[in-house]
Amino acid sequence: MRGIPRILAALVALFAVTALAACGGPELTKSADGRTALRVGIIPTIDAAPLYLGVSEGIFAKHGLDVSVHVADSGAALIPAAIKQENQIGYANVISDFQAAEQGLDIKLIHNCCGTGSDPAKDVSRVLVKPDGPIRSVDDLAHANLAVNSLHNIGEVSIKMALEKRGVDVSGIRFTPMPYSDMNDALKRGDVDAIWQVEPNVQAALAAGFTPLISNFVEARPEATLGYYLTSGAFAKQNPEVVKAFSDALDEANRFATEHPDKAREAVVTNLKFNPEIVSTANLPTYPQGLDRASAQEYATYAVRFGAVEKAPNLDELFWSGPGN
Repeated sequence: MRGIPRILAALVALFAVTALAACGGPELTKSADGRTALRVGIIPTIDAAPLYLGVSEGIFAKHGLDVSVHVADSGAALIPAAIKQENQIGYANVISDFQAAEQGLDIKLIHNCCGTGSDPAKDVSRVLVKPDGPIRSVDDLAHANLAVNSLHNIGEVSIKMALEKRGVDVSGIRFTPMPYSDMNDALKRGDVDAIWQVEPNVQAALAAGFTPLISNFVEARPEATLGYYLTSGAFAKQNPEVVKAFSDALDEANRFATEHPDKAREAVVTNLKFNPEIVSTANLPTYPQGLDRASAQEYATYAVRFGAVEKAPNLDELFWSGPGN
């Protein structure tokens, strides 16, 4: 059944992209001091810290950009906005990127957003259970009803990757979609056996007394990039120097956020109105520089294996390779 909406989405996207190509897309504007105005879409998570710091610390301005940040609930909303150039640049996790490419959407991944390190204790992602519930061990998850924020996406894929690497048969797991904000109550009631939470929601789940069983991002693939900034292929072709300036600025912004974790926490508290007490104890993602293809290749293999996409993407086509390409 998932094939039908994919085909419809591909046709709609193809029409939209063709129309954009014909008119060249919205023209970029300049600020009074000559900087190029750029709308960048992001989801409201700790992942956004370097983007906000790039604005507040003048990093984007130094690279000739006047960046305004626009928040959406999901990458599913941000990808079409980038295709239509409502936002010139957007964000989506790696599995959503693959799904967009499979639907025929004309996107280019232009810079790492955020990822995970190699220490499970510092992972931004956990699968948690009730201490007195039916799931007592990692092996028990093989038959669990597990809450995720959406089906066939990075939560489901990374959990299956992590469990398989522990020798767990994942074929019997049931995944139930629900918002992160509803998961703690659902677990308390026994509606589900386990929940998948990401920071800062992990801290609220731990405070509620739940027990973490796996750190699925780290255990699935240490040192992985989990989300990328992207633009439309048309925009990258028409504005290669702007894309390069954004990429160069993100190198600095990601490095700044890594070197100043307190400022990274402050940025999301200030801009996204997160609870400062929860953010103060939350694990931060990694903010890698450049454009990581190696971990994307592994995620592509497992995305096909677990049915998130039917065919692995052509990474040579999906990843932007710089001006002139």
